[in-house]
Amino acid sequence: MIRNITILSLLTVLSVCPSASAQVSLLNTNPVPAARNLNRYGLEIGWVGQATLEFGRDKIQHISIDERSVIAISSTGMVTMFDAETGDKIWVNRIGRGTQATFKPVMNDNDVLIVTGMTLYSLDRARGDINWNITLPQMASTAPSVDDQQIYVGTLDGSVYAFDLRKIRQLYNERLLPDYSLATQAWRYKTAEKITSPPVSYGRAVSFASQDKSLYTVSAATRKLLFQFETDAPISAPLVIHNDYMFLASEDFNFYCLNAKNGQVRWSFLSGLPIRKSPYIIEGTIQGVRTEVVYVLPETGGLSALDAYNGFPIWSEPQKRAVDFRAATQNFVFVTDAINNILILERNFGEVVGMIPATSFKVDTNNARTDRLFMVRENGLIVMIRESESTYPTYFKYPERRPITPEVYDPEMDQLEEGDSSAVVPGEGNDDGSTVVPTDDNGTLIPGDQ
Repeated sequence: MIRNITILSLLTVLSVCPSASAQVSLLNTNPVPAARNLNRYGLEIGWVGQATLEFGRDKIQHISIDERSVIAISSTGMVTMFDAETGDKIWVNRIGRGTQATFKPVMNDNDVLIVTGMTLYSLDRARGDINWNITLPQMASTAPSVDDQQIYVGTLDGSVYAFDLRKIRQLYNERLLPDYSLATQAWRYKTAEKITSPPVSYGRAVSFASQDKSLYTVSAATRKLLFQFETDAPISAPLVIHNDYMFLASEDFNFYCLNAKNGQVRWSFLSGLPIRKSPYIIEGTIQGVRTEVVYVLPETGGLSALDAYNGFPIWSEPQKRAVDFRAATQNFVFVTDAINNILILERNFGEVVGMIPATSFKVDTNNARTDRLFMVRENGLIVMIRESESTYPTYFKYPERRPITPEVYDPEMDQLEEGDSSAVVPGEGNDDGSTVVPTDDNGTLIPGDQ
C-alpha cells in the first residue's frame, strides 16, 4: 500500500514538473521584441524603460503620449514621466488615495492634469510637484482638457464645467485651495445625459458630446450655444478636431466630418457598424499622393482608411484583422489583432506585411502625435520602437512644434569656400584671385565701396 502511494506521488510530481518548468520558462522569457525581427521591417528599439509601481498588485492603468513626454499612471496613483525620445525618467510622484477612479492624464506646456475621484490635480510638468488641486462639483465622466484660459471637465450628470486658470492660481497663492474650489468655476453647461467625450477647445469655442445623441459647441467665454448637431444614436467616441475639421463617430453607424466653425456636414461615411473608438488622423504619402488619412475602427469591423478631405475610402476594403490603432510612420500603420500582437500594415493598401509578438503588452498606447510606437505592459515595462532611419520624430498633429534640427559642421566645406574663386564678383578681382580695392586718381578710397 505504501509502495503504491509512493509511486502515485512520484507520478504526480512528474506530471506537475513540465507545467512548473513551463511557467518558470515563461517568466524568464524576455518580452522585449527581438532586434532581428524588427530589423526585417526597418525598425529598431529606441529605448526601454520601467515605470515606478507600488509593491504588491499595482499595475499601469493609463498611458498618455505627446511630442515631448510619456506619462504612466498606476492603479495606486503612482505617476511616472519619461522623455518620449530618450526614455530618461524625469520624475515620479503620487496622487490620490490609490483606490479611486482615475482618468488619462492630459498635458500642456506647463502642467499635467489628472482627475482622480472627485479631485482635479495639476502637477508641474518639469519637476512633477503638485501645483494645486481642486474639488469637482460632480463625479467626472471624462478626462479634463485645457486651453490658455480654462480647464474643462465633463461629468456624469450631463454637465460640462469650465474652471478659470487665473482664479485657480490666485486662490492657490492665497492658500485657499481646495476649500474655495467652487470660486474657480467660470461656468456650467447642462445637457440631458452624461458627457461621453472629453471637451475639445478650438479657438473661442468648446465642443463636447453627450449620451443624449447630440454634439454641443459653446462659446468658451460665455457658454452660449453656437451650434448643436444631432445624431440617431449616442456619441461615445472622443471628438477629434484637425485643421478646421471636426471628426465625429456615432453609434448610428455613421462617421461624420463637420466644419468645426459652424457644424455643417462636409461628408459622412456609413460604416454599417457602431463606432466607439476615437478616429486617428495621420498625414503621409499614400499611393504617390500627399494627403491626410483618417483611420476609423467600427466595432468588429476592422480598420478603414479614409481621405480626410472627401471621405473616400483609400483602401479597397477594411483590414479585418485590426482591433485597435497603435501608431503610424511614413511607411507603416501599427494595429493590434485579437490576441494583442502588433500587426504591421503598409500604408498604401492596408495589407499585413509583418507582426511583432506583443501579447503581454496589454496597456492601450494610441499615439497619433508622432511616428513612435510605444508598447506597455501592466508591470510598468515600456518599449519605444521607431524606424531605423528616423533619427528625429515626425510630428503629425502639430508639425510646427518640431524643433529645428541641428546642422552638422563640416570643416572641409569652409576650406572649399575659401579656395573657391567663383565667390569673387566678376570684374572686381585680379587674375591671382585677389580683390581689387576701388580708388580715385589720387589713391583715395571711393566712399561706399570700402
